[in-house]
Amino acid sequence: MNNKAKKQIGIIVNTLRGDPACILKNIKKILKKYNIEPIIIDYDISTYMNIKKAIRKLKDVSMLISIGGDGTLLSALKIAIKYDISVLPIYNGTLGFISEIPPNEAYMILNEYFEGKKTLYEIEPRTLLSVSLYSSNKKVIKEYLAVNELVLSKCSGRAIYINIMISGKLISSIVADGVVIATPTGSTAYALSAGGPIVSPSIDAISFVPIAPHSLTFRPLVIPKHDTIELELTEKSLKAMVIIDGYDICQFKNYDKIKAQISDKSCYIFQSANRLFYDILRNKLNWGR
Repeated sequence: MNNKAKKQIGIIVNTLRGDPACILKNIKKILKKYNIEPIIIDYDISTYMNIKKAIRKLKDVSMLISIGGDGTLLSALKIAIKYDISVLPIYNGTLGFISEIPPNEAYMILNEYFEGKKTLYEIEPRTLLSVSLYSSNKKVIKEYLAVNELVLSKCSGRAIYINIMISGKLISSIVADGVVIATPTGSTAYALSAGGPIVSPSIDAISFVPIAPHSLTFRPLVIPKHDTIELELTEKSLKAMVIIDGYDICQFKNYDKIKAQISDKSCYIFQSANRLFYDILRNKLNWGR
């Protein structure tokens, strides 16, 4: 992680939920005490165009603060990955599974951080998914880093036929509405809704989850760090849609290929030192209740 010695902090604010103005006011007071300038992004960054705009504006910050829910944090992480910096997520949304730190606790964490102390928080590295799209002539079309997941999904009412290769070997073919390949962070998002396993963020693995498969034998898989997953449409499928972290990326055609594997890069999120991942599962998702 890049600990830049700069006196600027970026703040990503979702202005559509809760009371962000009050939270922002309190954060500004803390930053002023330490002579730190806030660079505030208070417009919607749920599109790649606006994320790129924010990336340019936040090029000199040493860390980011996200005020909102998990969607706001996800967008903030897209920016943080670019500059290898950490994100402090302040919960001001609906669920707040990843962005689970409430405002009053976040204020104390900020003071500790600027004082060089570390008793209230940990900065946790999170696994990223490296995604490459190949055309039928084996040329790389695009490359992405996913925080949550890669989804290959049908475009119409018809199911799609997908060949699945793991570490270069054809494992099987699947008829389904699509598949989700998720990081541990993303295992509690779309992948969980599709019936996938919950994977602890401390595990360096990815999960492969079929979406409405036409066979009960296609169950989710957890795949270790050094294995790669490749997907391609068979001649029976016309096209599909590739979606990265909830963004529609592009159409996917016959004989195109997707390759996904754990990235060498990580993203970094402030987490409370007083709560385990399993506490958050129980309190936010009512796990085991």
